[in-house]
Amino acid sequence: MMDDLTIISYNISFAESSSVAPDRARRAEEAPHLIRDECLRSRPDIIALQESPDASWGATVFGPYYVSMGTQLASHVHGHIDLLLRRDLAQRAERIALEHPSLPLPGVAATTTLSNGTRIVACSLHLPHTAEGATARGLMCESVMQILTQRQDTNCILIGDFNMRQKEDKPTENLAGGGWIDVWKASGEDRRVKFTWDSRKNSFHGPNSFEFVARFDRCYVRGNKLEARQFDLFGNQTVNCRKGDYLSDHYGVAVKVGVRPTARSSTLSASCGVQLGVKLNGGDEIINGSNMPCKDMVDLTADSGSEDDSTKITSFRKSHAKSNRGGYNF
Repeated sequence: MMDDLTIISYNISFAESSSVAPDRARRAEEAPHLIRDECLRSRPDIIALQESPDASWGATVFGPYYVSMGTQLASHVHGHIDLLLRRDLAQRAERIALEHPSLPLPGVAATTTLSNGTRIVACSLHLPHTAEGATARGLMCESVMQILTQRQDTNCILIGDFNMRQKEDKPTENLAGGGWIDVWKASGEDRRVKFTWDSRKNSFHGPNSFEFVARFDRCYVRGNKLEARQFDLFGNQTVNCRKGDYLSDHYGVAVKVGVRPTARSSTLSASCGVQLGVKLNGGDEIINGSNMPCKDMVDLTADSGSEDDSTKITSFRKSHAKSNRGGYNF
C-alpha cells in the first residue's frame, strides 16, 4: 500500500503587494501570513518557494512546524529559492550540495526518509526566464538531475518555477538518463490547472500589462517507488473577491505523489499530508482549478516556431497590443 506525499511550490514574487490591491502598504504587511495560510491549506509535507525576499523569510513564516533546508539565490533575479520540510522529515534530512564547476545551479535539494521507510530526494528549482534562456535552462536542469540521480536514494521529486516552453517538454523528460514524469501530464493533462501564469485575469503587475498564459511552474518525479497521482493549483483565487487581485503573479502548484514502502518503522512519524480537494467548512474546496482558457489567449509556452515577444504581441488582440513587461520576473 502506498503512502501519499503532498508537495507544493509557490513563486511568491518577493511577497510584494499586487498593483491593484486597495491598500498596497497594508497588503505588504499582511502578505507573509496570507501566503502562509494559502500554502498550508494544502497541508503540505514539503514546501518549495521561489523569489523569497530574503534568506530567512521561509523559516520565519513557516516555522516552527517546517524547517528550511537552506536557501540559494536564483541566477537571473535576486530572489531566494527555499526548500522547507515538515519538522519530523527535517529531523531525518540532509541537504544535498548542488555544485557545478562553471554553472550556477539555482536550486535547493535535500534527502529524507519517509514514515514508510522509503528514502526520497526533493528539490526546489528556479530556472532562468525568457525564450532565449532555453539552453541555460536545459543545462542547469540536467546538471541538477544528474546530481540527484547519482545518489543511492534515487526516488526524486523536482519542483519549482522552470520557466519552460512547451517545446522543452520532451527534452526535459529525457535529461540525465530520462524517465522523468511530468506530474501535470501524468495526472490527466487537465487544462483547468495547466497554466500557473495568467495575466489575462491576474493583474499583479497592473491592469494594462501584457496578457498571456504559461505553464511555468512544474513538477517532475523519477523513481520506481514514486507514482504521480494529482496536480492542482492554489493561490489562483482573488483576495477578498477583488477582480485581478492575487497574492503573486504566479499560481502555486500542489502535487500528490504516491510512495511505495521500503520498510515499516514504528519510530517514524506518520505523514500529515491530506487529499487535495477535500471540503472545508462551508463546502469550499481546499484547492480549486482555474477557469478554462479563453479562445484568444496568448500562450507563451506553446510549441510554436517563434516565441519572441514581438511576434506574440502582434498576434494578440489589437486592443491590448502594447506590452508593459519591462519589470517582470518569472
